[in-house]
Amino acid sequence: MFQISGVLTIFLLFGCWNGSFSKTSPEKAPDPIFIQFKHNCTGNYKGKKPSNKAILQIREAHSKWLEDPTAPDEYGANLCEADLIAADFRMAMLARADFRMAMLAKANFTEAKLHNAQLQGANLMRANFSEAQLQGANLDNAMLHLAILQKAILQGASLEHAMLYQAKLQGADLRKVKGLTQYQINMACLDQHTKLPPGLSRPKPCS
Repeated sequence: MFQISGVLTIFLLFGCWNGSFSKTSPEKAPDPIFIQFKHNCTGNYKGKKPSNKAILQIREAHSKWLEDPTAPDEYGANLCEADLIAADFRMAMLARADFRMAMLAKANFTEAKLHNAQLQGANLMRANFSEAQLQGANLDNAMLHLAILQKAILQGASLEHAMLYQAKLQGADLRKVKGLTQYQINMACLDQHTKLPPGLSRPKPCS
């Protein structure tokens, strides 16, 4: 009798917990990082040089946008075709292209000019860098999971310890990239047009 009561108690407890989980799960908002962002090149900075103040405002608005799934796409960082090269090239580390440790998941940098950009430690999951000019950019320790780097210009860029899981590197020229390892390449998505540094081999295609 005691064993039957124990089994029934466990069953009822599990049933209540499972019912509660089923009820609340559909109402839970999905993580905004995994919602597809429309990478339309219609941003206010297309072909322009945003100021340092504007960059800070973009970063703050983007962080809030990521936290709120209901926020409009206009809050997301859309720097498509923006000129983010410092006015004084020698002070690039202190000027417009400083995004160190920034939360920029799903940001749009399509065809942006990011020469010598400081992006180390930045969260760039699902960010779009298609055909972006990243010559000499520092992407050390950056999170580039599922980021789009197709046909990006990466000569002299540093990717030491960057996370490249499922990063789209089709058509990218990686021959002069610094700090890139076979382990990183094995996690990324390449095609026959991706150019690799000496000593690294092409992994199997992404499934």
